Amino acid sequence: MQALKPAICRQARRAGAVPPGIRRVRAGLASRFIRARYQHDQHGPHKEYFQTPGHMPTPDTTPYIHDQPLTPPIHTIPPATGAGGRSLFVRFTRSVFWAILFSSLGVVAGTALITWEYLQPPFEPGSELERDLLDEIMDAVELHPLVDSLRQANWIEDNYYAGHADAIGTGGMHLVAEKLQGTQGITMRTFRHPTQEFTMMVAFLGFGLEGWPDVIHGGIITTLIQEGIDRQIHNFYEKYGKQHAQAISVDFKRRMRPGEVYAVIVPPAQVEMNPPQPDVMHLQMMPMVVRIEAPPRITPEALTIELPSMEELHAVANVQVRLVQDVTPERMAELEAAFASQKIEDI
Repeated sequence: MQALKPAICRQARRAGAVPPGIRRVRAGLASRFIRARYQHDQHGPHKEYFQTPGHMPTPDTTPYIHDQPLTPPIHTIPPATGAGGRSLFVRFTRSVFWAILFSSLGVVAGTALITWEYLQPPFEPGSELERDLLDEIMDAVELHPLVDSLRQANWIEDNYYAGHADAIGTGGMHLVAEKLQGTQGITMRTFRHPTQEFTMMVAFLGFGLEGWPDVIHGGIITTLIQEGIDRQIHNFYEKYGKQHAQAISVDFKRRMRPGEVYAVIVPPAQVEMNPPQPDVMHLQMMPMVVRIEAPPRITPEALTIELPSMEELHAVANVQVRLVQDVTPERMAELEAAFASQKIEDI
């Protein structure tokens, strides 16, 4: 048995041996599998292709020719030309064109929206539409927070502008109370302080008072201030005499718009008496036009007015008024001569 052992081993090795052809096939498959796994393990090009397909190399479309050495394809990049500069200029021009176009459309649309209401004719006087609009304006003034606050603060309301020509006694010639009434004019309420010498007028300004589109005429603002001065003299300084002369200077702070409610506040006047002329009194006042929704806080000690903000102040006036008591014609002639000589000296 020991003698047969070498022969049996040779037969076993021969039976388990792999033919040379199969061995070469196995070696080729093993080398390909190991190389592919090595690429995946080392994050090689195979994995990179699937992660970022845009990085894949351009395929070679060169026709195959037998027995010709393989040469890698040569990719040439064309030199840069001036097309990029022209493209940038075109894009810039296009952007400027669209910006100008849409800006122009916005300006035209805004102007049309603002001027559309000015192209509409006003309602005919006495028509039902005008009466309805006037009722709406009256309700807007009556329900305004400032009017309601003044009434709750016990300010005394004067029904001066609610009368007609016969009640006022001017024969229809009063500018604010009669000529400027209506939907296009002024709708006003007047108040005076119960303890201090303050007068306040709350007025709605219509669209017929514009000197420029959407801007109230400066003459209307001066007229409102003048009306406040007259109401102040009538309420508190009529005992010093009748108004003989007046000088007014208005500082317009901010523009006023139609369709809004404004207030004219006239604080107490500084009274000056001229000893040589005891029947002549000089008043100096500083009325103001504001847009507020609550009455200002009045300090009796300093007689000052506190406004919520300076943005609410639209106009301030410096006014000097001369009051003369009832005198004889001879005395009035003497005063006129004295006033004339004083003007000459001032010049």
